[in-house]
Amino acid sequence: MPHPMVVAHRGANVDLPEQSLAAYTRAVEVGADAIECDVRLTKDGHLVCHHDRTIGRTSDGKGAISELTLDELLKFNFSGHHPREGEHHQILPFDTLLRLVSEAPRQVTMLIEAKHPSRFGAQVEHALHKALSEYPTVDVVVMSFARAAVTRYRELDADVPLVWLFEYPVAGPPRGAGILGPRIDVLRARPRLIERAHAAGQRVFVWTCNTPGDVRYVAEAGADAIITDDPAMALETLGR
Repeated sequence: MPHPMVVAHRGANVDLPEQSLAAYTRAVEVGADAIECDVRLTKDGHLVCHHDRTIGRTSDGKGAISELTLDELLKFNFSGHHPREGEHHQILPFDTLLRLVSEAPRQVTMLIEAKHPSRFGAQVEHALHKALSEYPTVDVVVMSFARAAVTRYRELDADVPLVWLFEYPVAGPPRGAGILGPRIDVLRARPRLIERAHAAGQRVFVWTCNTPGDVRYVAEAGADAIITDDPAMALETLGR
């Protein structure tokens, strides 16, 4: 894998709706090394790719993911509040994204964030583990801001790489997390963070790097992965 790894945050969403099938397809086409998604459980137990607890920001619908069935969610247009004329994007079931990655013409790593808090608690991690078991050849990394979720996933899988995401670190990483996931602002405030993490045997994935300056700064700092909404820009900045 090239170093640093370029990760398409919610797909190549700089000009496409976030976490849409189109955004992930574009990410693969432009050459991203990996894609990042968030997973939540619907009312009827399906994993879907969506960041927010509710759908008002990203669609023409209302309500919480956890209070709507997959069939109900599929009726809404997830093109955001200002879609292009005729544009329609459905919510993306997680298994559809898994299928896209498994059928890609090259290896594409998946970074999957288990979203919390959730009314379903540990069911999120169990559903994710079950879904991933159906695609054993897909290269995956599991992430969460929730320390308990990271620990739970380690109990389900002894080997999968785990990322602890954070904005304001108040303690060391939870058990099982071998990768730190700081926001770029944290790295700027603590410029030796990557050096110290590497000395401790940890990798560092930095989010969200959306300008050439961000990409250069994070790459020069030694990050193992650059998470960006614009993977084409990041690849060009890195000379790839």
